[in-house]
Amino acid sequence: MRELTRAQLVALFALASDLEAGRRRPARALQGIVVLTAFFEPSTRTRLSFESAAHRLGAAVISMPDGRVSSVHKGESLADTGVMLNSYADIVVLRHPADTSLDEIRATRLNIPLINGGNGCGEHPTQAMADWYALLKRRTELRRTDLPPEQRISLGVIGTPRRMRALRSFLLMGALHFPHVLRDVTVVSEDPRPLDAELEAALRGASLPAVCTPELQRHVSRFDVVYQNSLTLVGNEYEVFDAAFRIDGDTPLKPGALVMHPLARLDELGTDLDHTSHNLYFDQAEGAVFVRQALLLAVAGRLDRE
Repeated sequence: MRELTRAQLVALFALASDLEAGRRRPARALQGIVVLTAFFEPSTRTRLSFESAAHRLGAAVISMPDGRVSSVHKGESLADTGVMLNSYADIVVLRHPADTSLDEIRATRLNIPLINGGNGCGEHPTQAMADWYALLKRRTELRRTDLPPEQRISLGVIGTPRRMRALRSFLLMGALHFPHVLRDVTVVSEDPRPLDAELEAALRGASLPAVCTPELQRHVSRFDVVYQNSLTLVGNEYEVFDAAFRIDGDTPLKPGALVMHPLARLDELGTDLDHTSHNLYFDQAEGAVFVRQALLLAVAGRLDRE
């Protein structure tokens, strides 16, 4: 998140909006570019949306959809794999269960662009891009930089951000780049310390009041936006945390409140919200293709191509 600026994000969102609306159709902008999706842990939306984005722009796509079919499974270091990628692709999208994976692969002679598709419990920046794009598209007044305090949103985050990269990146992007949108932040978690030092510092630096609590029912009716998750990666296995905090049609949500979720969902998010105005999670998934198209164009240096 610290490698991005608000101006870059706003420009990417504007381009994504043009792509989604059909105002731009750069079907061959990435012709001659090879995009490699190297995923060492499971993914549906992230991998497929990146591959869809690349195909829509005319790129060739090669994929490593499962780390078990790579030489890393035989013991090869991620660093050695990184050296080889220079010969095979022009852009790499990497997902890996180790928090340190980006540092390991960037420490090699990798000299092609590397996009983080999720690193352990660390970050998932392109998910946060899709999340904030969906939120700012639905609540257009939030795009203003002079938003009066009474129009800012009360954000409820249900889960443990220090262990859940999608929640962590969403909060970091908000604190670092969109603090003027937020009035306060409440983290609902069974963990007594759901935030790590970096998140605490980012929220404090943005002058955002943050409360951590295990009491969902006490707070949920005042949230303008609820971001829900329960699935997280621990080592090489997925585990469920905070699933006791379920959001569904019986939850006393504030009128007009938006419910966000990075998906895939388990029992923590009821399907009875799918056809209500509270549902923003499908928009998050659908808009991700256009956000990732915009990102690929920027990374490839082909923003001016049609």
